[in-house]
Amino acid sequence: MEIGSRDFRLDFPIRRVHCGMPMANGDLGVLIIGEGRRLEIVLCLASCWDHRNSQRFEKPCPYDELIAAWTPEDASPVSRRLIEASTPLNDFGGVFWRGTRVPGGRFVLHLEADLKHVRLAYGTGMVAIVTTAGEVHLGLTPGHNRLYVLDPCRLVASTTAEPMWSRLSALFESVGYQPPTDKSSPGQVGWFQPCPEDPGTLAILRQTNYGFCLAAERSSGGDEQSLDGWEDWPAAQQSIASWWADFWRRQPTFTVPETFWNDFFLLALYKFGCATMPGGWAASLQGPWLEDYQRPPWSCDYHFNVNIQLIYTLAFATGNFQHALPLFDMLEQEEFQATMRGNAKALFGIDDGLLLPHAVDDRGWQVGGMGAGATLDFVCGGWTAMLYWNYYRYSGDREFLRCRAMPFMRGVMRVYQSALREHEGRLSLPVSISAEYGCSFKVRHHGRLVNQNTGRDPSYQLACMHVLANALLEGSELLGEKPDPFWQELKERLPHFTFIGEGTERRVAIWEGQDLDVCHRHHSHLAMVYPFDLSGELNEEEQAAVSAAIDLWILRGMGQWSEWCYPWAIQIQARRGFQDSPILLFRLWKEIFLNESLATAYLPRFQGLTAHRKDDMLKPKETHEVMQLDGTMAAATALLDLLIHERAGVAHLFAAIPETWSEAEFRDVVFPGAFRISARRAGGKTVFCQVEAPQGGTLRICLAPGAEIRTVTMKPGEQLRLA
Repeated sequence: MEIGSRDFRLDFPIRRVHCGMPMANGDLGVLIIGEGRRLEIVLCLASCWDHRNSQRFEKPCPYDELIAAWTPEDASPVSRRLIEASTPLNDFGGVFWRGTRVPGGRFVLHLEADLKHVRLAYGTGMVAIVTTAGEVHLGLTPGHNRLYVLDPCRLVASTTAEPMWSRLSALFESVGYQPPTDKSSPGQVGWFQPCPEDPGTLAILRQTNYGFCLAAERSSGGDEQSLDGWEDWPAAQQSIASWWADFWRRQPTFTVPETFWNDFFLLALYKFGCATMPGGWAASLQGPWLEDYQRPPWSCDYHFNVNIQLIYTLAFATGNFQHALPLFDMLEQEEFQATMRGNAKALFGIDDGLLLPHAVDDRGWQVGGMGAGATLDFVCGGWTAMLYWNYYRYSGDREFLRCRAMPFMRGVMRVYQSALREHEGRLSLPVSISAEYGCSFKVRHHGRLVNQNTGRDPSYQLACMHVLANALLEGSELLGEKPDPFWQELKERLPHFTFIGEGTERRVAIWEGQDLDVCHRHHSHLAMVYPFDLSGELNEEEQAAVSAAIDLWILRGMGQWSEWCYPWAIQIQARRGFQDSPILLFRLWKEIFLNESLATAYLPRFQGLTAHRKDDMLKPKETHEVMQLDGTMAAATALLDLLIHERAGVAHLFAAIPETWSEAEFRDVVFPGAFRISARRAGGKTVFCQVEAPQGGTLRICLAPGAEIRTVTMKPGEQLRLA
């Protein structure tokens, strides 16, 4: 991508943290806000965790006992057994507390002039604070938690430090935290916030000959001697410029007639680069940008039942493969692997399984409770395994496939294999969940409302098993390895999904006997459309059932959807041939969930179109706004899907855009097989399409809706013009 001098600008005053200008390097996250002559740098470390009250299995909890305990009227006997087998929780005097990311705080720069606006130069990664009397420039180094504040006009009159304790002392003191140590001295301000049982945050803003340098690191004792690089601005400047130049050189371009989406896509790529920077920490729900005015929402943890996958899927079509590595590195660290293997051992008595729960800390310990909704959602591991698989499919890296993807996929499949049972002449999953269905509302069973979030053969789980088996079979063939016979048995003896209804009303069920009775924000029962594309192997009856299920899904409405639900719905609609509704959903999403700085707010901005978290959306945004990164990254991925996506192994071009978009273009989008595809639509037709094949291979491609599917075989390094 030619980024040139493109920039992103926000006008002061900026009073809310998540309306601030974002900067990050995969660990240190910064949001720039302010008004008048007060400039605030809100910071947090992605690496700083309080692990107390995270949980894992401490003793066996045999799956057969869970099957025996299950009743269709009540899920609590299953959850109770799971909780009893888990790490006991410490009591903090009645205060709810789980393992969590720890907020940082903020530094305040008191200026000699009034703030006007803040401007991000995409090409260099530098941020300019524009005042009535000059500019202050900020640069954040990759791989080193140093924010350089250049003040050539001497606009900064003084500085103060406001650790998170200044806003959250009552909460954190109630769970055993000590106040921070003041690290202020002549020429610097700062603090050290200790954690009770983990390293804390050391943050210092020190005056230098060019302005100031902000340093923030995890620390066990707050020793300032561990900090360096204060005066190293020339080297830092070169590092910052080089990193961002290389980043933008790799990015695809995206152009549609509604220019807002072009600008949003660019900002999303920038945020993705910041949040997932190689060498940093894996991005969690909020990425590195955690507020300091409230309890970290959902512990700012790793939600593996959709959210983390939505963040990281953007890596593949954009060619940012190395940005997925911090996630894989975390999953493969020794303690994380031991936790997943311990979970599989506790439920199934196996030593070679990987059971990844729903909401975990950076060690794989569960922080969202140990009930059925957390521990029996095996898709958490399965969808994550598909991230590994897609890394290979898009990059073509066979060494990664052999050494990293196949071992993870095998471990996840061993959990499924151990959970499946014989039932009515086929394989069946006796007890599992369809993500979050019934977890916060009652479901209807034989006309009665009951507390139930589990059932037999959730369609979500069955679809995941099929794509996982497909990946393992293909991967073993590519590597010349002998496949496990069970993988083929699964393909032959496990349904693609569960049916409900009769005749023309026969459709996809949530699980056996459970229909989509209410609006549900997690589109899990439609996973065979996306993310687990099974369209190429569904028969006519199954295709009709999917269509009927989508009709009911539309009928149930959008009143409980949050910011990440819309992009997922758009991706489903795109793959079912919808051309006009996807962009309408995008326009609604923009108005409901994007705040003033185009950050995706979890809580709807206003009432009237959604009832999701109604009570919370009425609270003051200054003290209750929640940002989640998944909505931004899922939206960027879905925008690309409008112009090019894979369906049944075919690259479909311009398949989900309205006829009114007579012109659109994309360049250098990566497609499975490591192909790079560029195309342009003009006058309502595809007038240009070019394919590059760095590794060679066979590509199936459809240049426009209704056009024939073409098959081309290319040599390594070949470039081919198709239109």
